Amino acid sequence: MINPSFQDSTDIVYPDLCSHFGECGGCASQDIPYIKQLVVKELYLRELYSDFWHDPIPVVASPVVWHYRNKVDPAFAPMYYDTPPPPDFKRDTVLGFKRKGKWFWPLAIEECRIGPVGMDLLVASVNDWYRSEGLDAFDSRKNQGFLRNLLIRDAKRTGQRMVVVITHTGVLPAASFIDAVQAAWPADSIYHGINTEKADVAIASEMTLLAGNPVIEERLVLSENGSELPFVFRISPFSFFQTNPLATERLYAAIRSWVRDIAPDILYDLYGGMGGIAFSCADLVEEVISVECVASASEDGRMNAQENNIGNVTFLTAPVEKYLRALRDGEGMPSNTLVILDPARSGLHPKAIKYLLEMLPEHILYVSCNPKLLARELPLFIEAYQIEKFSAFDLFPHTPHVEALVSLRRRQAQI
Repeated sequence: MINPSFQDSTDIVYPDLCSHFGECGGCASQDIPYIKQLVVKELYLRELYSDFWHDPIPVVASPVVWHYRNKVDPAFAPMYYDTPPPPDFKRDTVLGFKRKGKWFWPLAIEECRIGPVGMDLLVASVNDWYRSEGLDAFDSRKNQGFLRNLLIRDAKRTGQRMVVVITHTGVLPAASFIDAVQAAWPADSIYHGINTEKADVAIASEMTLLAGNPVIEERLVLSENGSELPFVFRISPFSFFQTNPLATERLYAAIRSWVRDIAPDILYDLYGGMGGIAFSCADLVEEVISVECVASASEDGRMNAQENNIGNVTFLTAPVEKYLRALRDGEGMPSNTLVILDPARSGLHPKAIKYLLEMLPEHILYVSCNPKLLARELPLFIEAYQIEKFSAFDLFPHTPHVEALVSLRRRQAQI
């Protein structure tokens, strides 16, 4: 079952645009009906891949189009003024996102229609909290100030919530922060993180659990032939988990169906994260080897494997290109092998492509959150592989982003 409060959000029909639409750098197409957004994305993909795929590329719709994101991390920042104030002027603090096309200009947010349900109440409460406590945003240009990010996570099927306030070094008034969170957006897990780096990203080198549980739990439920396959995932503050989990269920169900048709013995899940794809397909193969360069993600995967009673997935922590080089220099890949690639937006490391093309696994499934980059990488595979299937999934309604899924089979001449 989907968390009832989130289920209510799936029925929302907003009669107007978000008050921040056009200024915020997040949504780009709230003013276009959702069905037309899907058409635009399908036409874009058809043109992008026209050199090597001539059939339609259907875009599978997201089951929800509002409040689908399970994670947002608005930043605290000094207010930007059209006219620069005097050097000794104390700037107000703003909590929000970047303005569209203006990374230097923070936008104070009052609502977010793709973020978790109720985050507007949380943001308003946190605004009142830091003002009453006299706390200021960290200014990286001056290397002074305190508040940096507010990391907000929720689980769509369990309803569990996590809030993390990330600051520079200093004393956090923890009790009042906990009260501000629980009064507006009751959370199951509340953390304080410390980030002393200059980069404006939501990371922390030190973490303190202020209240509740160290992790929250999410479930993915895949539909298959009228039955449901549930999987449980523990989510820690900086775990990578697909942003739109209900749409991800459709993506993983498709991957599972394609893996069933291929029927490999061994599955290499490269850029495997905490094991979402691996778990979705584990019962279809003899063994899954999941390779991920982030140690905490691999550890989450091991814990999640225990939670789901899955015993045939091995989690290895290594850069994919280094793992593939070692595999090539060793025994190589066995026959009847499937490789699933799910890299970050930066795509595959050139050496990873090199080593794959030297070992030539029989089947490759490539999941890409950056279709434009995939279009540049596919020609490298085309000489040795033919495209068997092409699909796409809308994990990001109201944005130009779309997830592509392509199935490659080794050409017979290469055997």
